[in-house]
Amino acid sequence: MTNRIATLILATTCLLISPKMAGQTEISGELKQWHKVTLTFKGPESSETDQVNPFFDYRLNVKFSHALSGKTYLVPGYFAADGDAGNSGADAGDRWRVHFAADETGEWTYSVDFRKGRFAAVSENNRTGESGEFMDGEKGSFSIAPSDKSGVDFRGKGRLQYVNEHYLRFAGSGEYFLKCGADAPENFLSYADFDGTFHNDGYKDELVKTWDAHLKDWKEGDPTWKDGKGKAMIGALNYLASEGLNAFSFLTLNIKGDDQNVFPYIDYDTYDRMDVSKLDQWEVVFEHAQEIGLFLHFKTQEAENQGLLDGGGLGAYRSLYYRELIARFGHHLALNWNMGEEIGDWMKNSRTPPQFKQQRLAMARYFYEHDPYRHHMVIHNGAPFNDLLGHESTYTGISLQTHHENFDLVHPDVLKWRRASLEAGKMWAIAVDEPGDAQHSLLPDSDNPDHDLARQNGLWGAFTAGAWGLEWYFGYKHDHSDLSCQDWRSRDLFWDQCRYALEFFNSNEIPFWRMEPSDGISSTGYCFASPQEVYLLFIPSGGTADLQLGLGSYEVKWFDPRNGGALQDGSVKQVEGCGIVNIGKAPSEHDKDWVVLVRNKVPVLSKPCGKAIVLKALEDFDNIALEGFAPAYKDGARKALAIDAAQYKGQSAAATYTFEHPAGQYDITLSTLLETEGESRYRLKVGDNYLCDFKNPPTEKDYAPSGQTWRNIRVKKGDLIQVEFNSDTKGEIPEGDGTAFSRGRWTTLVFQEICMPE
Repeated sequence: MTNRIATLILATTCLLISPKMAGQTEISGELKQWHKVTLTFKGPESSETDQVNPFFDYRLNVKFSHALSGKTYLVPGYFAADGDAGNSGADAGDRWRVHFAADETGEWTYSVDFRKGRFAAVSENNRTGESGEFMDGEKGSFSIAPSDKSGVDFRGKGRLQYVNEHYLRFAGSGEYFLKCGADAPENFLSYADFDGTFHNDGYKDELVKTWDAHLKDWKEGDPTWKDGKGKAMIGALNYLASEGLNAFSFLTLNIKGDDQNVFPYIDYDTYDRMDVSKLDQWEVVFEHAQEIGLFLHFKTQEAENQGLLDGGGLGAYRSLYYRELIARFGHHLALNWNMGEEIGDWMKNSRTPPQFKQQRLAMARYFYEHDPYRHHMVIHNGAPFNDLLGHESTYTGISLQTHHENFDLVHPDVLKWRRASLEAGKMWAIAVDEPGDAQHSLLPDSDNPDHDLARQNGLWGAFTAGAWGLEWYFGYKHDHSDLSCQDWRSRDLFWDQCRYALEFFNSNEIPFWRMEPSDGISSTGYCFASPQEVYLLFIPSGGTADLQLGLGSYEVKWFDPRNGGALQDGSVKQVEGCGIVNIGKAPSEHDKDWVVLVRNKVPVLSKPCGKAIVLKALEDFDNIALEGFAPAYKDGARKALAIDAAQYKGQSAAATYTFEHPAGQYDITLSTLLETEGESRYRLKVGDNYLCDFKNPPTEKDYAPSGQTWRNIRVKKGDLIQVEFNSDTKGEIPEGDGTAFSRGRWTTLVFQEICMPE
C-alpha cells in the first residue's frame, strides 16, 4: 500500500438481490466533499487475458444520488484485479471498483448495475446482455462531511468547471482559474517505474525515462508504489508545484508517432485489454498532482494515432478507451480531456487519413454523454477549429498551438478564436498549450536565460488576449526537448516569470473573468480591461502610453514582469478619466517591458442581467441624415456606418435609434473599426445627456476592432439614442493633393442590462 492517510473502510447495509452476491461493499477514502471515495466490490474472478474479457464483456455502472437535492451521477466502474495491483503487480483477481467525488455534503445513496455480455462495456443499451450477478442490484448509502483541505489542494476548491464563459471556475470556492505549466515532455508517462511491456517491446525503448534529476525533490510521506518506486516522478511534480506552476500535460496513447511508449494496454498491439497495475500507478501520480495543485491535461492521442482505433471513428475500441479513462481518472477535480494533438492534419508517417469533422465531434460527444462530471473538453489544432464552433459541438474550448519562433502569433490567435466562438454563440475557454514553434519554442535557460520573447509575446500576450492559461512546449532542436526532457529545472528561470504573472493576478485580485481584450483603447501594447473598473496594459518595450478611460478617478501602478514583486509607482500616480489620458513612465528601466495596472478608486461594479440588446448599425439606425451633420453612408462590406471622408473632411455624421426596450441600468458598448488614416472621434447621446466621448487610438492595421463601454447608464423606453462619428486625418498618408482621412466606421451598439450588487 502507498504511505498515504490510512484508508477508511466502512461496511454498508446492502440489499442482496442475487444469491450469488458477494456480501458487503468496501467504501474507502475520506468521506468528505470533493474527496475521492472508492467502492470496491467482490465480483467474478477474471484476468487481463481471460477469455471472457473483463474490460469489454462486463459493464459496471453505479448510480449515486444525493438524498436532499435529488442530484444523481451515473459513474462507470472497472476491473481492478486483486484490488491492489499498483503494488502487487497482479493481473488477475475478483475486485471491481468505482470512484466518486461528491459535490454535496450529507447522505448519498448508491445502486449498482452490473451487466455481462459481448461488448457490454460499450453498449448504449441500458439492459444489454444479462445480469453479471454478484453485486448487480446492490444498494447502500454513506454520509459525506465537509472538506478539511485548503491552500493549493483542489479538494478545498471543488471541481473545476466550464461555466459558459471564457474561464473555468471551481464549483466549491467559486474562484476562477488561470493556469500556467509544462506541456513537455509529451511522453511524461513513459517512465521506467511503471509496470508494462513498453520498456522492452522494441519500440523506441531508449526514450523511457527515469526522471532521476528530480529524485531529490521527493519528500518523506509522499506516495510510492511497489516498495519505493515512483519517487523521481513524484519529485518532478513537487518541483513544478514549488515553482508556483499549476498544470502539466501528458499523452495517454502514443502507440504510433514520436515516442510509442505510452498506452493503457497490456502490450503494443492489443487494444481491448488494460494493464491494471500500470493504470493504478498512473492514478497514484495523478492523485498526488491534484493534492499539490497541479491541473491534469489529458491528451488522449497524438496526430499519428488518430486513425489507430476504429479508423478514427467512434467504434468499440475507441469507446472502451474513453470509458476506461473516465472510470479510472474522471473523479479528479481539475482536468480537461483533450481529444488529441494536431488532430485533422495529414501526418507523413501515418497510413490513415486525418479525422474529419463528424469524427472530431463524435469524440467530444462521447465524453459529454459518459463523463458524469462534464469536465472541460478541448481539441488541439491540426485542422482549424472553424467546423467545431457553436452549439452543434460539445467542445467547451480549444488547446491552441502556434508556429512562430518569436511567439508573435499567440496574442492575435487567441483574439481570433475568442471572437469566433463568441460570434458562434458559445464562448470557448481558450488555452495556449504550444506557444512558439516545433524547433525552438521555450528554450532551456542555458540557451536563453532571459526568455524575453516568451514572456512578452507568449505569456503576457496570451493573458491579455483573454486566454485562461498556457502550457510550454520544448523545441526538438535543443537539449531537454519535448521527447528527451527529464529535468524541468532546465527552464527554471522562466518558471519564475510564470509564477510572477500568476502572483500578479492573484495577489492584486485582478477580476480577469470580467475583463475583455481591449487593445484598441491603448496607443501601444496589449490592453485588457473591465471598463470603468480596471485596465491592465502590457507595454513590451518601455516608453509610455495613452489610454482611453471611462469616467472616474484612477490609481496608476506598475508591475515588473521580469522580476516580480510588489506594485510600484511610476511618474504618474493618478489620472482622471473621461477621455484619453497619459499614464506616465515606468519607475525604472524605461526601455524594458512593464505591466501597468490602472484601477478606478471607486469602481462601478455590476453584473449582467438578462439578454443583451444588440443594435446593428446598418439595420437598426435608419435615420442617418440628421440636420446639422453630414450624411452617413452604409459600408456593406464591413457592416458599418461611416462618413464619406472625400466629401466631408473633418466633419461629423450622426445616426439615431429610439430605444424600444424596458427602462433600466445598462452597460453600453459601441464597437468601432480602427483605420490607419486617422483616429475618428465618437460621441454617444442617451436622451438629453452626452456621455464621455472617445476617439479611436492609432493603428497599423485597417479595420481592427475597437470600441468603448459606458458603465451603469440609465436608459428609459423612448429615449433617443444618437451616435456621432467624424472623419479625421493623421496627416501622414498622401492622397491626391492632400492626405487620407478615416471614415468613423462603427458596427454595433450593445445594451447589456445590469444588476447592481446588494
